[in-house]
Amino acid sequence: MISNELISYLKKINEESKFTAILSERGGYITFSNSGQRGSVKYFTLGLDSIITTIKDIFENHNIFISHTNYVEGEWRDLGSTYLNDETANALSTVQTKPLFTTISKLINWANKEKSTPYSDNIIDLDKDSLTKTILQLEELANLYSPKQLSSSKTKISEIKTIVSEKDLKQFAFKTFKVFLDKYGYKKILKNVTEKDSHINEIEYIGIKIKPYFGTGNLIGVFESEQNKETLSSSNTQRFFDENLNITEFPYSYFTTQWADVEGGTLSFNNLQKFVNDLSNGDFEANKNGDKYSLNQKTTVNKYTLQKIYFGAPGTGKSYKIDQEIQNLHPKFYERVTFHPEYDHTNFVGGYRPKSKKNEKGEDIITYQFVPQAFTNIYERAWNDTENQYYLIIEEINRGNCAEIFGDIFQLLDRNSNYTVSPSTELKEHLEKVLTNQDGINKGLRLPSNLTIYATMNTSDQSLFPMDSAFKRRWDWEYIPICYDDIPENESFGYIVIIDDNIAFKWIDFLYNVNTIIKTNANLGMDKCLGNYFIKSETKEISLNDFINKAIFYLWNDVFKDEDNADSIFEKGTSYEDFFPINSNGKNLVLRIIEKLNITIENK
Repeated sequence: MISNELISYLKKINEESKFTAILSERGGYITFSNSGQRGSVKYFTLGLDSIITTIKDIFENHNIFISHTNYVEGEWRDLGSTYLNDETANALSTVQTKPLFTTISKLINWANKEKSTPYSDNIIDLDKDSLTKTILQLEELANLYSPKQLSSSKTKISEIKTIVSEKDLKQFAFKTFKVFLDKYGYKKILKNVTEKDSHINEIEYIGIKIKPYFGTGNLIGVFESEQNKETLSSSNTQRFFDENLNITEFPYSYFTTQWADVEGGTLSFNNLQKFVNDLSNGDFEANKNGDKYSLNQKTTVNKYTLQKIYFGAPGTGKSYKIDQEIQNLHPKFYERVTFHPEYDHTNFVGGYRPKSKKNEKGEDIITYQFVPQAFTNIYERAWNDTENQYYLIIEEINRGNCAEIFGDIFQLLDRNSNYTVSPSTELKEHLEKVLTNQDGINKGLRLPSNLTIYATMNTSDQSLFPMDSAFKRRWDWEYIPICYDDIPENESFGYIVIIDDNIAFKWIDFLYNVNTIIKTNANLGMDKCLGNYFIKSETKEISLNDFINKAIFYLWNDVFKDEDNADSIFEKGTSYEDFFPINSNGKNLVLRIIEKLNITIENK
């Protein structure tokens, strides 16, 4: 096995080297060390993907690196900081230059064992063929740790990445806040704030406070116009950073500088630490080690189900299940589409669309250009940011012609990293322009492992375009059942349907009784049942109007319309039109249905 080969090789070569490097027992990481000559030995961890990216960077800049096969610290430090695109590898190249150099050299030597080149801590093989073979070998090794081999929805593999590191608390707080703005969006961060009219010298502004964490301290100052360092200062002290946060609802917003690492202070490190942990649900943590503050992301590298279809009766909470997965994410991390009979490949992937622009004479002219759609947009974002998980969400997938909508892309759902699909000319040209990570287009289209596709399917929908078995087997499937139990997760248990000002009945009783009739009818079955949230209610009260226009219409039009009266909840000769006006005819007919279903009428 390739992993065992590397473990054995590194164990042997470490005996000849002042620096160690090992393949970690769990996860796709290389752990390596410095020589320990200046004190204690220090260890560092780098993911296989980061190492692959690093060697690819060397390959792509081969004409520059080839003259540096002998180790010279200053030269390799400069090369690393200039040409290495992986942030972790770039940082290590400037502070742990020799350990990184020797680790890469060992991996190249291992992948090219047939060359029988003696290993040296001071020499690296930068032959193009050697680099290519190393990349291929490491890709094969990395695939052993690919999410496609994991059957569970989400498996956690601990990995901690430092996002911000500062000695100055003010700078640390500012950079941390900007990271969170980008990650979670201002609406989530500023959800529960208070505002207070304030001023600096003669300039008025609105102070934004997040009291549960920072008490009465102004976290952000919102001004009416652009400010500078001078206007943001008083008593020879700068009160806010002079970089505009450019928050959508607060165009001239500035972050406070009034941080102090003191016990009991409002704008203190302890309060910031709690804010970071709570807002991120523990995904980030703020730490202080000696005189340095750091923001660490627990990329508990979540290995996700790659594609799954949630299916069940209408209203069972399939979309809600997906919403729970993405509820804390900034919208840039997902795209959402709804399939329908008219939805096609161009709507899904993109195509040429007319665009109006000015010519040299200032006249309006029509040109045609490729306009990307949901699939292409999320494909681009996922490839350009492999450190984060991205989601494509398809609602009502069975209502569209999946074979036509996906086209050749459906073959990529196998997630075989060695299999690619050739894109159309216009899609290829577009991706070559927008992808900073050319792995997403070099050999054709290939779905990255950090792109999850979720879909929902109402079993009641009779699609004009049934999914074929080849398409179906490429998905994981999860059935979402109807719940009749009184448990905290089932909010619908407390819903009531208001008939008038005096009487009502329980929604859950109606669901149970009507679904019993539906599922025992051989012509109907479970697919036609009503789900818990077929009608959603924020107040737990369902109006008679909603009940008739949603539940009754569905039952009359899609369930019982062609059934014999003995198998129907509707009286003989009843049409949907008979339920109007709702407050008179509708009320009377609903009461008869409730009586037929043996549902108890209650006083409000």
